[in-house]
Amino acid sequence: MMPAAWHTAPPFIRELRAGGRPAFGDFVEALGAHLPLLADLGRTPQEPEWHGEGDVAAHTALVLAQAYRVAEALNPDERLTLVLAAVFHDLGKALTTRRAADASGTVRVISPRHADRGRSYLAYRLPELGMPLPVIAAVMGLVGHHHDLGRTLTAGTAQAYRRLARLADLRLLYLLEQADIQGRLAADRTSRLEDLELFRLGAEEFGVWERQENAAPYLAWQQVIDRELTALTPDYRDLVLGQGMLDYEAGLIQTPEEALARSYGARSGFPQLVVTCGPSGAGKSSWVAEQFPDHDLVSLDLLREELAGKRADQSLNGRVLQAAKERLKVSLRAKRRVVWDATNTRRDFRNIPLRLGFDYGALTTLVVFQPPLSSLFERNPARVHAVPAQVIAAQVENAEFPYVTEAHRTVILDEYFRT
Repeated sequence: MMPAAWHTAPPFIRELRAGGRPAFGDFVEALGAHLPLLADLGRTPQEPEWHGEGDVAAHTALVLAQAYRVAEALNPDERLTLVLAAVFHDLGKALTTRRAADASGTVRVISPRHADRGRSYLAYRLPELGMPLPVIAAVMGLVGHHHDLGRTLTAGTAQAYRRLARLADLRLLYLLEQADIQGRLAADRTSRLEDLELFRLGAEEFGVWERQENAAPYLAWQQVIDRELTALTPDYRDLVLGQGMLDYEAGLIQTPEEALARSYGARSGFPQLVVTCGPSGAGKSSWVAEQFPDHDLVSLDLLREELAGKRADQSLNGRVLQAAKERLKVSLRAKRRVVWDATNTRRDFRNIPLRLGFDYGALTTLVVFQPPLSSLFERNPARVHAVPAQVIAAQVENAEFPYVTEAHRTVILDEYFRT
């Protein structure tokens, strides 16, 4: 019997989860209304030296066939995750592909940052398919990081492997890369497969190969911190662990004991910063008002209304941002709890409050709103402060969906504000 969480998924997704093996063209037909870039992959070229099989659609069809093969031993959710990632892994190429000369002057087809772009493209479109948030997050993790195995292998450190394990399921990432390599015609295929096996051995050595809940990348750290700080608040323990992971991955510390030592000063008190992230109409401000009535509020919309007369006026954005930063600093210096409420769909925008939070020793929490794309447009007309539909479309188009490494804690909410 299918779990209740899947009853809202369309028949195509439910049948795929049950073991179906549709061809790539079937995905284009069934999902193209929600993911129109699928139809563009057949018109997106690839560099012949690395992709002798042809355009991105031809490559994706081969990768899909390989994914079905390597997914046979997986459970239904894992299989669905891997198969969808195989279909979507190069979606970003339709947005980023261009021709450019390399160092030798040879003109090649390149697709810079296509994995990151593809991941963000999926962020507000995958929820249209009625899948649980954990599956959506797993698919996005594979799509966004399918080129990071090589970089992690080259680094060869526990820090690099643990960081990647926070961002994606390494076992599924390995299987996707296996299908990706087998699904292209290139001279380096054998060497790439050999490197992939070395990556697997590294993941096993550093204890991050399996992704069960009891084998999280920093489980041992969390156990040490919880044991040593059992008399202190969960928020303080989250600050120690969150900052400890970031410091470890930056090469500043090596052990959880060092994380404990570096955080000792916060025992006398520390600020807390919540940063929202989501397009207009996602429900951020109403959720903040309900959840954090006792927090200081720094709202860019309210500041625009205060300084320019109306919140839609973008003419004084420089002054608005400066005023917002100053108000945030006041709260952080006083070690209070504060919310920075704005869309923050671009990484550079949300990095402004997050960096200030880190500088002042705050526990930073990124609250990410991930409703289906259609609900953003459906809710907008009924809002007290509706925005033009093209503004929402532009926010989604230019969105850079957050990574869990951007803050100490990350909370992702669906359209009903469920995690």
